[in-house]
Amino acid sequence: MTARVMLAVLLCAACVPSGSDDRADAAVGNEGTTPRAPRERVATTSTPPTVATSTSRERCVITAVSDGDSIRCAEQGRVRLLLLDAPEMEQVPFGTRSRDALRARLTRGDTVWLEFDVQRLDRYQRTLAHVFSAPSGGLHVNLEHARDGWAVAVVFPPNVRYIDAIRAAVTEARATRRGLWQDGRFTCEPIAHKRGDC
Repeated sequence: MTARVMLAVLLCAACVPSGSDDRADAAVGNEGTTPRAPRERVATTSTPPTVATSTSRERCVITAVSDGDSIRCAEQGRVRLLLLDAPEMEQVPFGTRSRDALRARLTRGDTVWLEFDVQRLDRYQRTLAHVFSAPSGGLHVNLEHARDGWAVAVVFPPNVRYIDAIRAAVTEARATRRGLWQDGRFTCEPIAHKRGDC
């Protein structure tokens, strides 16, 4: 290899710094759009969210089912089921029915698998997750709970994986009068109840 070729190789290698964050930043842009410039880092006083880096799943041994959209795991503590909003327990009898339906699917001592989205913890330090019956594949508990009609869809970006499927499941449950909609008496969705609208 001549000195001229070696010099060209060295100069070209210096053009693209190794470990550049630009590729990672471009990878998170929307498909079909121009890659974004590197993100500006902004200091905040609040605790930054824990971010899941892949769709790998973590084991969870159920210790309790708190309500229609929350469980407790031996390993992770409190877990909020992503994209679901079940009636509050004081929304009698709907809160109890939703919780009991989830308890019928997830019982104390069961092993399930948690799949995370972008933000792993909420402001209450609960783990945010999709619950599955197996380490890969398996029954998607969040989706089935929505399909059975025991919760409505709720979105808190950036956690939006599976939202189309969850929304379709809720729509199907309403149309076929399953779960909360079986007798037409469920008219106050959880978010409206929390605001005191109904």
